[in-house]
Amino acid sequence: MRLAFAVALGLVFEILRGALVPPLAAVIALQLLALPGPRPTAKMVLGLFVVISGASLFAYGVSALTVNQMLPYALGVGLIYLWGFALAARRKTAAVGTMTLTMGIVVTTMAAVSTDLAAVLVVQLSLSVAFGIALVFLAHAAFPQRAPFAGAPAAEEGAPVGVTSRAMVATLIILPLHLVLVADGLAAMVVLLTVATMFRQVRIELAARYATSFAAGNLLGGLLAAAAVRVVSLHATIPVLATTVVAASLLVAWWIERVPKFAHVLLPGFVAFTVLFGLAFMPGSPSADVELLKRLAQIVAAGLYALGAVSLVMPIVHGSRSSAGGSVM
Repeated sequence: MRLAFAVALGLVFEILRGALVPPLAAVIALQLLALPGPRPTAKMVLGLFVVISGASLFAYGVSALTVNQMLPYALGVGLIYLWGFALAARRKTAAVGTMTLTMGIVVTTMAAVSTDLAAVLVVQLSLSVAFGIALVFLAHAAFPQRAPFAGAPAAEEGAPVGVTSRAMVATLIILPLHLVLVADGLAAMVVLLTVATMFRQVRIELAARYATSFAAGNLLGGLLAAAAVRVVSLHATIPVLATTVVAASLLVAWWIERVPKFAHVLLPGFVAFTVLFGLAFMPGSPSADVELLKRLAQIVAAGLYALGAVSLVMPIVHGSRSSAGGSVM
């Protein structure tokens, strides 16, 4: 219920107030609420603001200083992903890693449109960020936590990959995707956020086993967003907007609660729904129906690419670790 509450309230409020990136507050709240652990403290919130500010400024600096310089840009963006995934892989710093990845993706995709625009938007987006964190507190207050959220599945057989190796693999896989899609600007944000969420929800060395489920979850989120946008576009009233968003959010949140072992599959789909639906109502958003179908196809293709790449890379990583262990012996 907390997830549905935060997503519904975040989307409706940000769309109605004409936010520059309507899904941002809801995505921040969704990803923070999905992390295991108790409600955030004031100290944690202050720390998140510092991290968000630092990640945003670094991402903007990379974009502004490496205009038309592919190699320096790739190195800078790669550092953002590496830092974010490494932090997200540790339970104590998972929230910090999540915010680093989210703001890095949002700012770099905005800067692809215009670095001057991104400089202005970084300041204005602080309102959405503050609202997203406030939604976390509101959701915990309205629906107190009774049991820990079942995020990633339980550990399975096989030696887990180290945090550094896991972050490096995730970065090497998502970076080419970023470089290919970043020319689309903000529209690329949904694909990158969804893939990043996939890598954070399950041990990366086991990700290939969930290829079909991940693709199905992303497809479900995209189709749900397309249907919701269609309904709202036919009846463009505030009650219809609110009812549609609440119904769709409750549907996905109910599935996550009823079938917790599929939470790692449904959560990326929930992120895809939130971003796709929100971007369709971004000021000046063109041809929402066509764009939704295009982004949906990109999400499915990117998810399959990411999981296929994991299945190819991880045996090499495991082999090198085994060889290193053997040489030490």
